Amino acid sequence: MLFHSLDYILFLAIAVTGFWALIRHDRWRLLFLFLMSCRFYMVWNPYYVGLVLSNVVIDYVAQRRIAATDDDRKRKAWLGVSLAWNLGTLGMFKYFNFFVGAAADTLGLLGLNVPRPYLDVLLPVGISFYTFQTLSCVIDVYRRRYPPAQSLLHYGTYLLYFPHLVAGPIVRGHLLLPQLLTRPPLTPGMVGQGLFLIIKGLFKKVVIADFLSVNLVDRMFDNPSAYTSLEVLVALYGYTMQIYCDFSGYTDVARGSAMLMGYTLPENFDRPYLSTSPAAFWRRWHITLSSWLRDYVYFPLGGSKGSPVRTYFNLWLTLFLIGIWHGASWNFVIYGALHGGAMVLHRYFYKRSGRTNDTHDPKWLMVLKIMGTFHFVVLSRILFRAPTLGSAGAVTAQLLKGSYSLAQVSWMVWMVLFGSFLIHFAPKRYVELVRDRFVALPAPLKGVVLAVTAAVLMKMASSQVVPYIYFQF
Repeated sequence: MLFHSLDYILFLAIAVTGFWALIRHDRWRLLFLFLMSCRFYMVWNPYYVGLVLSNVVIDYVAQRRIAATDDDRKRKAWLGVSLAWNLGTLGMFKYFNFFVGAAADTLGLLGLNVPRPYLDVLLPVGISFYTFQTLSCVIDVYRRRYPPAQSLLHYGTYLLYFPHLVAGPIVRGHLLLPQLLTRPPLTPGMVGQGLFLIIKGLFKKVVIADFLSVNLVDRMFDNPSAYTSLEVLVALYGYTMQIYCDFSGYTDVARGSAMLMGYTLPENFDRPYLSTSPAAFWRRWHITLSSWLRDYVYFPLGGSKGSPVRTYFNLWLTLFLIGIWHGASWNFVIYGALHGGAMVLHRYFYKRSGRTNDTHDPKWLMVLKIMGTFHFVVLSRILFRAPTLGSAGAVTAQLLKGSYSLAQVSWMVWMVLFGSFLIHFAPKRYVELVRDRFVALPAPLKGVVLAVTAAVLMKMASSQVVPYIYFQF
């Protein structure tokens, strides 16, 4: 069920209405949200909801058992059960075929031909997101930072809560579990902010991301040799803005949907293309993933407390894992390795310079840093978007060919691309001003704005369905 579909709008209306109708009945309200979330997930594949429910049961039991004992051996055993189940299912569905193929290719180079067992199953939508969410809860209980969920229904509602279920943000237990136990307030301001986020997210997705995808990006990646070098570069700019508007647009709708029920989900983006370094980019892009890996991988490895070499390794490994989190292919292996290498080089030269921050840099140097970081991200995303290494090589070769015509980039593409950069780089205070003006409107005028927005979205909507990019992860 796509956020930018009429089906979702109707589903959300039913969910919000039923939620507030049961506001005085805590257990029934949770049960209603749980069942609606199950229904939401089952639209993609009704059988895979059983996989998510197995995570709910196993990890709820693991948390309760860990919290109930001081015996370190038992606590580690239950943590091991959770890790084995979650990482095992993620590995089987997402990485089994890739690693088997890589092993077979390696043995083939040694002259050993071995059979390649192939697991012919669909990747459960959102598996990377909900796996990390549930693991964070178990690990936090093991670390004695937060108590476990109060009931199986409580934990099941948290993990399956439909706004964030399939493409984030990755919501940790301590942020949402307490909210689910309280009766949230319903204020006009919160409703207005929720509607504003939904409008903003749908606009990003339909008017910008889908338009750029259908009218430039997909065409170039399908046949890069038909485009000049300059057109390829413009298409890469287009993909850079497409993926931002697609993913941040999903987050906006998710946060807005939750806000209509009085719940707050974390932000996932902070104008990432204004970053002055690779490190700053990953603090601004997919914030809930990078902070998850920081807290559960980088810090446990020692962070920056060890030797410089160990610190560089910890940084590189964390970024490498971010790469392969996105997918099981050599493209993502190289993508993660590149970003890890960029992070290591940045830290090395930054530390060598003896500086502690760049807040006092002159404006021209800040602009150069932003442009350099931005173009590193743009070029590395060739690997992210191309279906194979061969396709990535073809795009790169065409980019370096040195042809300069822009005849195949229409004026509408230029307008949408310019608008996307304008939205991204607009100062936060401007966005907040528009939001506050919308929130302050009387209800009838809000209705007019919603009707006009719906008309624009219907007019601009692509004739072909364009799924959210991060559904594949």
